[in-house]
Amino acid sequence: MLSYFILRGRCRYCGEKISIRYPVVEAMTALLFLAIYIKTGISIRSAVSLVFAILLLLISFIDLETMTIPDFLMLIGIAVGSAYSIYNRSFIDSLIGACSGFLFMFVLSEGAKYFLKKEALGDGDIKLVVMFGAFLGMERTFISIFAGSIFGAVLGISLILLGRLKKEDYIPFAPFLASGAVVSILLW
Repeated sequence: MLSYFILRGRCRYCGEKISIRYPVVEAMTALLFLAIYIKTGISIRSAVSLVFAILLLLISFIDLETMTIPDFLMLIGIAVGSAYSIYNRSFIDSLIGACSGFLFMFVLSEGAKYFLKKEALGDGDIKLVVMFGAFLGMERTFISIFAGSIFGAVLGISLILLGRLKKEDYIPFAPFLASGAVVSILLW
């Protein structure tokens, strides 16, 4: 972050402009690490929370840019979350969280397709919630979905009212779901 500001957002060697996204991601990562450290100290739980937070950041920024979520990131998350749930003896809660989160999002997606006559949720969003279940268990998975939906609705409605977005436009949902999951991590 410091070099970005010292070099005024330009490459030292070629002078090309560097995207503001780089220092933003670095700042967000530092803030997440600090918040998790304050909440959990140094422990296995904090290490797992950091892995989860990093995956959420990666997934959010990829979804913002491409409107897709790479399966391999979610598979890594599901594996780490499941391994930790076995370690801390909460595997059943993780399994129930993953399955119920998937079922809820799948029914929501299919219901939206039926009533709106268009796709409202991508498959990546549904799979992302499976990763939430593996890490967070059922209760915190649903807190994540609820909080993320509120964050997304507030921003979406605000952008529509400001004329920056049309009602029929799509916005990536993963960053909002990820924000909800961060709320769950910090409440954990």
